[in-house]
Amino acid sequence: MTLPVDNKTATVWRWLTEALARHFPAKEAYALGRELFEHCCGIATDQRVLYPEAPLSESCIQQLHWGINRLVKGEPVQYITGKTTFLDFEFKVSPQVLIPRPETEELVIWLLEHIRKKLSREKRKMTILDVGTGSGCIAVSLAAKLPGAEVLACDYKKIILEVAKHNALINNVEVSFILMDVLSDFRPIPLLDFLVSNPPYVMKKEKKKMQANVLDYEPEHALFVEDTDPLVFYRAICEKGMKWLKPGGWIYFEINESLGSKAFDLIERNGFIKVELKQDINGKDRFIRARKPVRPV
Repeated sequence: MTLPVDNKTATVWRWLTEALARHFPAKEAYALGRELFEHCCGIATDQRVLYPEAPLSESCIQQLHWGINRLVKGEPVQYITGKTTFLDFEFKVSPQVLIPRPETEELVIWLLEHIRKKLSREKRKMTILDVGTGSGCIAVSLAAKLPGAEVLACDYKKIILEVAKHNALINNVEVSFILMDVLSDFRPIPLLDFLVSNPPYVMKKEKKKMQANVLDYEPEHALFVEDTDPLVFYRAICEKGMKWLKPGGWIYFEINESLGSKAFDLIERNGFIKVELKQDINGKDRFIRARKPVRPV
């Protein structure tokens, strides 16, 4: 791919978007170009438009060239820029953590609505645990939206928790992070009002339906479960959640759209009541919540 004919901002921008338009739909090419341009050149959209004649450095143009090549190979732009947004907050992401999805924003919004209603009645500090926190998008967003809440988050590798800790720091919130593999560890923690999790739930047989940019770049440990036991994380979290949650506490999950009824039955078998299945904005079974009984059944 040839480099732009000169280093003026407008020329480089046109070269970038035309290069991307050969591989992506027009709207996607524009959006990708905007993110890449701001990341590589440090120039926001308004400045790019206001100063089209401003010269760009050779380093900036070379970084754009590398970025185009990475995008064309299928690498997510979030891993190139090292960041993404979730509920209007900025998050660092790396290949060690899953890129947050819009569906997970829906989960957090559903949970926030419930917590705020409970706070309006009870007016006390709520304690919340995010299991399998990854980038920390759920825990950090909850801590930011619920000042005064005690928010905890766990994951099974230090390198993952380092990303989540960084995101708590840049968003100026306090989250208590715990190194724990929910499949094999059990840690005593403060009794919880709410437990939330977006665990791995994609069956390996579903790989053939997935895009290469997910399969080739996003962490397999955060996505896939064995076809023979796709609810393994839900079972472990329910078993531990029954001990961690206060009587009357709630558990919230994001789920595989094809496993709604099975997840519903599993949660009921583990002693939870008021189990509710909720669809996402696309009409797919995507979320489930349930309550720990106030008194033993």
